[in-house]
Amino acid sequence: MGAVASRFASAKATPDAPSASSRPDFDTMRQQELALEAAQTPLEEVPSCLTLFDKWLTCYALGPQFRHVYRYGTVGDCSPRREDFKFCLTTRELEPAQRRDAWLTRRAEIKAHARQGLRSSETIWTMRQAPLLDPTWVDPSYPPP
Repeated sequence: MGAVASRFASAKATPDAPSASSRPDFDTMRQQELALEAAQTPLEEVPSCLTLFDKWLTCYALGPQFRHVYRYGTVGDCSPRREDFKFCLTTRELEPAQRRDAWLTRRAEIKAHARQGLRSSETIWTMRQAPLLDPTWVDPSYPPP
């Protein structure tokens, strides 16, 4: 335990590591994640409610639960999959393009919140400002920030 604590303490003390105050704010992170999500998710790949329901139920199956207990020592948490399914139910009546926008915004906000967390890789690395995106995959309606 002491080695782990000292490793984290030494990681915070490095001069190259960005401080919490130099990290981008939530809106900037959300815009960055939104641009990345839009580039990697075409309209046809937005999951349907049935697919999300299947993923939610599969999470409770014995195989994934045993694997999670073996790897982490606890039963797996299926609430993020349930929340995805519930969100999908709220977007059923939307047009496909609006549904994609809502899905991308939700995913970007989730990832931005994860980046703000305590164990984010941004405590060590800074996000590249000029992303390496293939121009054929860039969605013009979601430009990078």
